[in-house]
Amino acid sequence: MAEMADCKEEQLGSKLSEARQRTRALRQELASELQVAVELQGRLAKVRAEVETTRQLIDHELRESAAAKAKLLEVRRKRRDFEKRQHVELRAPVTSESGSGRLQGIPEHKSRQEIQEGDRATLLARAQRMLHHRGGADLEAAGANTASLTEARDAAKIVERLEDLGHEDDELYRALLQLSLQGLERHLDLEAPEVLARVHSLAVSLENLGERRDAAAFYRRAYEGRRKGLGDEHRDTLDSGLNLASCQRSLGEDAEALELFKNLLEGCQRALGHQNPVTLETAEQLAELLAESDELIAAWKLRRQLLEWYRAAYGE
Repeated sequence: MAEMADCKEEQLGSKLSEARQRTRALRQELASELQVAVELQGRLAKVRAEVETTRQLIDHELRESAAAKAKLLEVRRKRRDFEKRQHVELRAPVTSESGSGRLQGIPEHKSRQEIQEGDRATLLARAQRMLHHRGGADLEAAGANTASLTEARDAAKIVERLEDLGHEDDELYRALLQLSLQGLERHLDLEAPEVLARVHSLAVSLENLGERRDAAAFYRRAYEGRRKGLGDEHRDTLDSGLNLASCQRSLGEDAEALELFKNLLEGCQRALGHQNPVTLETAEQLAELLAESDELIAAWKLRRQLLEWYRAAYGE
């Protein structure tokens, strides 16, 4: 009996010793895991801090980008106003014998706006007479009749002057433009710069009248013709390409517009530089389209680059 008791005691002692060893091992393992957990918590805290810092940086850059964009839009508005004033600038006044410097035959009280409205009315009357002579009261029929080269160029001059006065969104303007374009197409090469200029103008008119799909087709023709004749980086080529890309975007053709905007941005950078308003606007549209297409990293990188360009162009 005593031997059995001793044997059991030894077995219990052995088991107790093994249990103690396992307990120590578990405690060591637990301590190690706790240390790892502490380290992970520290790393997580650092990551969270870095994420928060990055978020604040992105928010700051987005605010600066928005402010720079607003500044760009203001610059563009002022530039358009200036260009309009340049387009409608009166010819240098003929100095009278009295030395007053006032235009002879124009009352001193007559405003520039009144003179412009008179100019507009005169041009519209000329356009109506030209179209009436070609096709009667039917503007569409008149625009469809083929004009001589002289008539086509006369119509083009009226069209250009109406564009200068901002009159480019009605049926009369479009009929006159079609008359000019078809006459030029008959007598000149279809890819002649003079023809493509009218193609581009017709696209603008169609877009202003809400006919975007037809406008896109004419923008494409002008863009491809100008690329072939003038090169990818010519200002006229870029102008037609940007209008085409914007039109495609409005039609929901985002994939085509995205690729075209990428190519155009490269052309704008080489031809105009990073600080040119056209380059900045192109980059802005591309960044928006990248974000809409879920290319968020590319959009973010472009916005960071765009912010640097804004700063270079307009300062902090």
